[in-house]
Amino acid sequence: MTVDVDQAERQGQHPKGHGMQHESPTGRRGRNKQRAPKVTKGEDAPSSSSRMDSVSIETFEYQPAYSARWNVTTGDWALLVAISLAAVAVRCYRLSNPGNVVFDEVHFGKFAGKYLNRTWFYDLHPPLAKLMYAAAGHVAGYDGVFDFKQIGLDYAAAGVPYVGMRLLPALLGALTVPATYATARACGYGMDTGVLAALLVCVENGLVTQSRLILLDSPLVFFTVLALLSWAMFWTQQQHAYSRAWWAWLVATGAMVGCAASCKWVGLFLLPAIGLSTIGDLWDKIADRSLTPARWLGHFWARALALMLVPALVYVAWFHVHFTMLSKTSDDALGMTPEFQASLQGGRQVSTDRDVFYGSEIRMRTTHARSGYLHSHAHAWQHAKGSGQQQVTIYGYADANNIWVVEPAFNATVDDSQGLVRVRSGDTVRLRHKSTGRYLHSHDKRPALSSDDQKFELSGYGFADFAGDTNDNFRIDILQGTRGQAGSDVELQAIYSQFRLVHANLRCAVYNSRKKLPKWAFGQIEANCMRNCLPRMSTWHVEFAQHANATGETRRASYQPLGLLGKLWEYNRLMAESNESLTGNHPFAARPQFWPWLRRGTAYWGGHGRLIYQLGNPLVWWGALAALAVFACLRLLVFLLDKRRIRWRLGGSRTHQERYFS
Repeated sequence: MTVDVDQAERQGQHPKGHGMQHESPTGRRGRNKQRAPKVTKGEDAPSSSSRMDSVSIETFEYQPAYSARWNVTTGDWALLVAISLAAVAVRCYRLSNPGNVVFDEVHFGKFAGKYLNRTWFYDLHPPLAKLMYAAAGHVAGYDGVFDFKQIGLDYAAAGVPYVGMRLLPALLGALTVPATYATARACGYGMDTGVLAALLVCVENGLVTQSRLILLDSPLVFFTVLALLSWAMFWTQQQHAYSRAWWAWLVATGAMVGCAASCKWVGLFLLPAIGLSTIGDLWDKIADRSLTPARWLGHFWARALALMLVPALVYVAWFHVHFTMLSKTSDDALGMTPEFQASLQGGRQVSTDRDVFYGSEIRMRTTHARSGYLHSHAHAWQHAKGSGQQQVTIYGYADANNIWVVEPAFNATVDDSQGLVRVRSGDTVRLRHKSTGRYLHSHDKRPALSSDDQKFELSGYGFADFAGDTNDNFRIDILQGTRGQAGSDVELQAIYSQFRLVHANLRCAVYNSRKKLPKWAFGQIEANCMRNCLPRMSTWHVEFAQHANATGETRRASYQPLGLLGKLWEYNRLMAESNESLTGNHPFAARPQFWPWLRRGTAYWGGHGRLIYQLGNPLVWWGALAALAVFACLRLLVFLLDKRRIRWRLGGSRTHQERYFS
């Protein structure tokens, strides 16, 4: 039977169809429409008055996408308990197997021991998950002595309570299962849908595997799921804005985002996900005529504070705990700046003469990198395009081969009749290597690790009865001084002045390439002279200075220990550099393009005829791909029907699907 939809509207009827129901055009969210009756062929056009009589103007009151609270029933509680027990059983079954160090337990188990011993270490991930493992190890009786230094080491032989440490990720992984059910229910779905979602998470092999080992992934996933659950619960409070529950779930969302980011930076992807939802919500609220501009701004600032400030505060708080726990210095601290090291117990404390004079012995350190000191030794460059002169490199430790003597430029003198002469910004000097007597030198030769015509070799040059040449001349350009240290931006001062060494002839700056030299250069870091380089890798400072003829009381300089924000900035900058440098592929890793198709997994461990191989559950992954394809087709179909003013009611309820299908 053919139904005239518009005629049925005029008669107050709805067209009948299998699985479909027509709704008034004003049923769309945020629209106010006025329609005239349709004139069909063969009918007389209605008069103006009759047309107006048949039209009713309706107004629409804004309704949020999720407006109903989730009333937890006895059935919900029963299902949550049953689902939780099943999840614990799956993730804790034979948790002690294997009783050996597996995969990245090498790192994160060791870090837990460092926390318990309060000994400094550096890692390229934020600290929260590692702090949680340290707490679990402490409760289980781990003393921090076992070093987890090699995959395959026997836990039982060393008496390590590893099961207690593995229990933490197992329980966190188990809790994600009922949290998944709760999230589905908070989104408005039925119990059956919630159970299905929870069971799919419960039996997903990849999640099960990573939640049975001392890895960062299980805490990361746990806080990610809690963030999404909190956000879904916040949506159920939309008609109770600014209530205690509304604030609690909004702030909880921000706190969980902060915790996820404090486990791994990948947790920051929650910000755009929740942020886009927030932007859509605020955009929809513009259509709410009951909201004044002031109240709309209140909603904006509430979300901004809870979803931006709260995560940042949580992130900083966990780093504060991290820095407080790791109070003692170690070999790992040598990779941090001297200011950072000075903030650790037993850290390297530097005190030196402040003023640099002509004739001073100095040690120069890279300012914005962890590479070390300008260095030379009695070994020649051996690369084919080099000069064969003495090597000049960057070495990570302070020794006698880092000492240089400041002298006037070639064929120049300074008047020291009135006392020692300070080195100033803009002075042209020569730097004589104290141990070998050769001068820092550059010329038109390519460095060992580059063929770029803007880079030149640095060498030590000179011999007996040879006064040198102008290629030994370098200009001191002070870039900035230290606040509170008068004159440090004009006169060269140890520690307080940051400067560049610019070659007088080639106009290139002494540059830290951060590249490791071959064995014939003892694996040290290459230093070259580079034109048009950025200041970051060509900035130096004097860490040690002394003059044999200095008399009277000399002013001293020392590094100032960093506070919380200074350490936070340095550590996170170092993390960013470390993550950026991870360009190689792990031989046993699975690339993202293979994940949906399960073409390859990740090998975690193998031994004694057994293997731990992380691979997704085909039922979950391939079923999800099929569901996404069906969803795309349904979305297209609903879009086309919507253009025909036909609204498809799914499962007898449209309210909670409207967020996705309208």
